[in-house]
Amino acid sequence: MVGQTKSFPILLCFAWLLLIVPPGLSNPLSSSRVADVVTLPYNFTLAAYNTTLPNPNRNGAALVLGQNGATSGVTPHVTSTRASFPYDDYPSLALINGYLRAYSEDGSWHTNATQTQSGNTLGWVTTTRFAMPAPEIYSAATVPLTKHPLLAVYGRHDLWSLCQFPGRLRQTNVVYDIAAASNGLFDPRNCYGVILFIVKK
Repeated sequence: MVGQTKSFPILLCFAWLLLIVPPGLSNPLSSSRVADVVTLPYNFTLAAYNTTLPNPNRNGAALVLGQNGATSGVTPHVTSTRASFPYDDYPSLALINGYLRAYSEDGSWHTNATQTQSGNTLGWVTTTRFAMPAPEIYSAATVPLTKHPLLAVYGRHDLWSLCQFPGRLRQTNVVYDIAAASNGLFDPRNCYGVILFIVKK
């Protein structure tokens, strides 16, 4: 009886943690990676999980390749939330030897992620006219207790943010290392930290 009486308040002290930490997710920003691989044997999609505020679901916000202008022979894209750009012309992604591929609906591959720079978006380029170099800078980080692997660049999985961009569509885009942002394309005050889930298809 003595042991049971003392354990009850201790359990109450920690029970609140179950209400705010979703099952299968610890604090990924303070966790050490246990694996970091540059090739995955499956295709996947990406989802952004808010690390500062509650999430509407355990899988985070679905991400797609949003529009980012156009030029002769090349179509640039930016990684956007599906909620802000409700089209998904590249529904399947792959990680191979450190670079990211995107496949169109018919399974064709003409799209690679571009070189990600601090303070800028996670971008992509589609072209069928000439070869575009694919930077080998991406990896999948496995963090203890997370539900999915996390997308990392330059070995960092903890510097992603979602930021609202101005303009007609007002897309919400993925930005790397907003502390270095200086291009004036978005207001860092309209950003919040995320991790990017790699969701197996």
